[in-house]
Amino acid sequence: MLIECAVKHDVDPQRLFPEKDYPQRSPFSRDGDRIIHASAFRRLIGKTQVFIKPQSDHVRNRLTHTIEVSRASRQIATMLGLNAELAEAIALVHDMGHPPYGHIGENILDKILSDSGGFNHNVQALRVVTHLENPYPDFIGLNLSWYCLEGIIKHNGPFKTDIPAYVQEYNSKHDLLLNTYPSCEAQIASLADDIAYNCHDLQDGLRANLFSLNDISSISLVRQYRNKISANHPDISETHLSLSIIRKIFDYFISDLNHTSKKALDDAGLKSLEEVRNFQRDIISFSDEAKEHLKSIKSFLWINMYEKQVDMSKEDNPENVIMSVFKYFMTEIDALPNSWQKRISEGQEEKIRIICDYIAGMTEKFIYKTYKEKVQ
Repeated sequence: MLIECAVKHDVDPQRLFPEKDYPQRSPFSRDGDRIIHASAFRRLIGKTQVFIKPQSDHVRNRLTHTIEVSRASRQIATMLGLNAELAEAIALVHDMGHPPYGHIGENILDKILSDSGGFNHNVQALRVVTHLENPYPDFIGLNLSWYCLEGIIKHNGPFKTDIPAYVQEYNSKHDLLLNTYPSCEAQIASLADDIAYNCHDLQDGLRANLFSLNDISSISLVRQYRNKISANHPDISETHLSLSIIRKIFDYFISDLNHTSKKALDDAGLKSLEEVRNFQRDIISFSDEAKEHLKSIKSFLWINMYEKQVDMSKEDNPENVIMSVFKYFMTEIDALPNSWQKRISEGQEEKIRIICDYIAGMTEKFIYKTYKEKVQ
């Protein structure tokens, strides 16, 4: 049974384009199905999570990361008596706006679009599901429920100022209550992302030999679980030890988020979704202790992984690849697929945005292939 402030399964989905309901499935089950059948979702398999040109087939990409976040979101929502299908659907979209080459690619596109509203992967995710994906003859986009769209654009919190242009444009026809807090389900998706990428980036970094088990033992939570596991399994291999540590840390954050949020929900006594929206802070949160542990993991990863990846990426020069492909399409519009050519109708600024939309949807394999065939 769902708690009082959860989004209910039988709520009016408030889709932008009204559709017939299907009693066999909830609105949010339909949202999830539409997302995983979208071509942009499938292309996540060819996009960097952290590693550009990973040397191992076992490190994560955007798709595997998204699956892990969606499963964690569903688990947390279920434990808290919230709408698991909605939390899962929001999580499935959270990285669909990422371009090739991850945050490096995002920064390059943001530079290109600096005079046209910039580029942000969260805003692009909304743009993908409401404008760029067009598998249906009766409407533009995936026509997801209002609750899913609200969670996609507000999962990191409400908008107070500096609302991006596309968010304003979409909001003018489908009011997402931008200045209020999102549903508990959306808040879960955001924190499940934090849990997944911090834990699993540690695992992938170990696999890639960016750092060792001894290195990550400088993190207090790692050291704590290493000592406990080693005491119970004195002959454990280093591989099993590191995997066991990552699992324990993952479980720790899930458990902490569950207990802390359950207490906060009980203490606040929220009786409706409206009360969640008008609460003065996120109600779903970690304890102060867990926040400190999370901060220490992030700090370690930044120094020992993310900064190194920026240096390693210079060998492949993603900036040159993206900029060269962008300049090529700016002068060779006819080289774009016909469906993309038809989108360009409103002058130079619109042309730049559409070409960046096209590039943002590319996998790393495809953009490099385009670069080699069209530019070099």
